[in-house]
Amino acid sequence: MPKASFTLPNGTVVTIDGTPAEVRSLLAFYGGNPEKGERAGQKQSVKAGLKKSAAEKKISLAKIAKIVNKIKSCPEAEGIERNILVKTFEANRVLLPIYIVHEHMGNAFGLTTTEISKVTADLGARVRVSRQAAFRALVRSSASRYVLSDTPRQIGIATRYTMDMRGVQYMKKVIARTQAERSKHKVIRPV
Repeated sequence: MPKASFTLPNGTVVTIDGTPAEVRSLLAFYGGNPEKGERAGQKQSVKAGLKKSAAEKKISLAKIAKIVNKIKSCPEAEGIERNILVKTFEANRVLLPIYIVHEHMGNAFGLTTTEISKVTADLGARVRVSRQAAFRALVRSSASRYVLSDTPRQIGIATRYTMDMRGVQYMKKVIARTQAERSKHKVIRPV
């Protein structure tokens, strides 16, 4: 008679004596698949397959550094500083890295919410936008009408965002605002 031994997820060790069919059915019941070489009680998580290699992380960090440097040194840097970075409107801060990739890097790649958060963190503590806030801005706020996503949103799969032409026009208008235009839109609240 075949004998099999396996450990359950809670740590219990089980030893089976029985026919091959009985052993297979018990292993299948506890999550193992003997035909594929899987052991019972061990399941792979979705995130286990999504871990980045060291080379991919270096590429991502290099991309982030290039974007930050481009924001600080592009011809529009003064307007960006004056009209986006010192303001409190998060949606414009979230759209800024996507705009820079579109306009100054030839729209070479899309950005995830994590990458957007890292770019804003590298720009300074005052400018930082969390990953959750970036996601909220790109999905639920007014910024959502200016971006395109490469895949439908799914749990465990990063969505990359790029900017559409309306977004480019919007960002150019925001960056080019003058002091007179900003004061014209200022709301005066009664005391």
